Amino acid sequence: MSVSAPKRSRTGILLSLIAVLALAVIALVDIPQQGEPYSPTSTASTGTRALAQILKNHGVDVSEVSPLEAMDSADTDTTLVIDPSFYAPTEVTEDLVNSRATIVVLGDSSSMYDFGFEGYTESFPPIPVAAKCQDPDAQEARGISPLSLAFRPDRERDVTGCFPQLGGYGWVQLTSNPKISLILDPTFLTNEYLADHGNAAFAMRKLGTQPKVLWVSGDYWESEMRTTPQWAGLPTWFYPLLVGLVLTALWWAFYRGRRFGKLVAEPMPVVVPASEADAGRGQLYHRGRATEHAARALRAGTISRVARGRLSPASPREVVVDVLARVSGRDPSAIDALFYSFPITSDADLSRLADQLDEFEREINDR
Repeated sequence: MSVSAPKRSRTGILLSLIAVLALAVIALVDIPQQGEPYSPTSTASTGTRALAQILKNHGVDVSEVSPLEAMDSADTDTTLVIDPSFYAPTEVTEDLVNSRATIVVLGDSSSMYDFGFEGYTESFPPIPVAAKCQDPDAQEARGISPLSLAFRPDRERDVTGCFPQLGGYGWVQLTSNPKISLILDPTFLTNEYLADHGNAAFAMRKLGTQPKVLWVSGDYWESEMRTTPQWAGLPTWFYPLLVGLVLTALWWAFYRGRRFGKLVAEPMPVVVPASEADAGRGQLYHRGRATEHAARALRAGTISRVARGRLSPASPREVVVDVLARVSGRDPSAIDALFYSFPITSDADLSRLADQLDEFEREINDR
């Protein structure tokens, strides 16, 4: 015996109302939460509440702020800890750098490029790593653990580093601006690992040099929206309630849409080749005068296409050179020059590189 259509409709409406009421209750009731990973207010194993408390015990004021709030508060007496969740336009990053605050960037994200760290990531199983450098803070800590990511700079002279592994470093500092540093794998700062090895000693010496620490997290655009007159006066529970209503509406649309049957796939009238997509990306970098970024995008796209799944742009340099030399029959030194050591300092260099990469790819495809 089948269920009638009106009954199914009533059931769907009832379920939707229950979902909305449940979300409203969750939004209105203040339920304790452990917080986001690396948050200085989080007591979870992935939080950094223990580090924040130690800093406070030593007279350092620790606050978690949005990118917009950091722009208003940063000065020479501030350490800005750039959380992995940080997202902001380049102009905001430049303002933070110009504030002359001490800046510690955490995590492997686009933020490290915006703050001046040009290079790529080396990954390996989590291990303890010794300092092996002249930095007094690292020497005091002697070693940190666990470490599973290392930053490998495009130009060694651009940074000074400690905790070396696979040609990269667990901590690096800009040579041009020593007040800006990068910790690619901040796991050792978390509540779970802070007491191990020299983790606490290194963290305290790098983050506790100024009277206040601003832990900068979240999306700049979201924080800006909440300060506009239309949104500033709304209570904090409004935002989760709004999200709940949106999710309920999406669920209802999905529920109603199922009655119309499955979607039928149709061929698109236009197919954009991957090479054209890379070229377009390169043009965007070119307009912004970011020739090195454009060169990196063109080279990475070529590697992904000609290696046919055997390589990725993150593969070690020597592996990429070896594979492409065998595939193309070219001398490894020529491959290294084309994909790595050929300097790109002008638009003419970038145009020449694009032509050479295109010729290289055609040679591979014609084999």
